Amino acid sequence: MEEEKTDEIAEEGGEYIIPTEEEIIICRHCNAYRGTKSQVNGHEVSCKIKTEKRNQLGKTERKKRIPFGVPTSKFPKPDDDDRFHYHVFNDKWAKEPGRVVRALKAGYEVCDQDGMPQAVGTNDDGTAIKGILMRIPIEYYKEDQKLKMKELDKVDRAIKTGKFNEKGGDNRYIPDGIKIYGDNREPQ
Repeated sequence: MEEEKTDEIAEEGGEYIIPTEEEIIICRHCNAYRGTKSQVNGHEVSCKIKTEKRNQLGKTERKKRIPFGVPTSKFPKPDDDDRFHYHVFNDKWAKEPGRVVRALKAGYEVCDQDGMPQAVGTNDDGTAIKGILMRIPIEYYKEDQKLKMKELDKVDRAIKTGKFNEKGGDNRYIPDGIKIYGDNREPQ
């Protein structure tokens, strides 16, 4: 009988005591090791079951964390969603008010960001500029970009012919034989 109790004896402060049933706890990892709180805490540090679980998880199932002090986006967007183009529009911007309303009319929709715009800057008078993450189907975005490029191409042609912002009577002189080269190193 005395030998059975020696397994449950814990040393505290140089004397041996027999813990009561209320003081004995079980390892939360292996559910097999029993002892006092300090004994179980010591066991849990090197519990084989805990080590095996940790090794099975590996780095692939590690809880995603956001490093502190590293620049992060205020507006997280899915990396794998190539069906939409994402853009942050400023609302309450003194220089160009009504951008969000115009974006909604152009086909953009507000992304779920807990329903709250976030501060992205301040106006000259100190009032907050709020940013809202919005998205548009990629087909619409590409169409809009083509329309923008048409206007830019007109400006490029005007620059290359010397007629950009030309006003009557400004007497521009553009000698023959001057060639403007593009990125492909061929005359435009």
